[in-house]
Amino acid sequence: MFPIPWFAVLFISIPETVLIIQLGFVLFNLRIEWRETILASVFMGIVAYILLRLPIIPGAHTLMLIFITTLIISWLSKVKVWYSLIAVLCGAMIVGVIENVIVPLALILMSKTISDLSTHPWLNIGVSLPTTLLAALLFFLVRRFRLVLYDLNMKGSPK
Repeated sequence: MFPIPWFAVLFISIPETVLIIQLGFVLFNLRIEWRETILASVFMGIVAYILLRLPIIPGAHTLMLIFITTLIISWLSKVKVWYSLIAVLCGAMIVGVIENVIVPLALILMSKTISDLSTHPWLNIGVSLPTTLLAALLFFLVRRFRLVLYDLNMKGSPK
């Protein structure tokens, strides 16, 4: 991973984290307030900004971000850590799959490479926009049709 500028945190990390949390929680019928999601996402944007500047092996950043997001969102929403982990992992996997399909296609269409993303941060934002929009559409469809993978709310979630 390469370091991201502050405006990429604002336009990529924070919206993606909001979608990861909301999508994961709605798929497991766990309630979470938007305020809690936004607070956690802004905090995680700052954490991502710092973590991506550290000399950590690739992939470890992502795992660390997932576990920190889990702990923060569990603390803010008072949902069991285990349930938060399940929801955040599911949300991250879905957004990750969307991203791993969309970004290469966008790069091919624009005749760009992955290294161009690190040298042109606005290109990175432009390439991530379709991912964010598709993930948002998926979230609204899941919520609209009340699709639930597994109902963790019946398992003792306090909310």
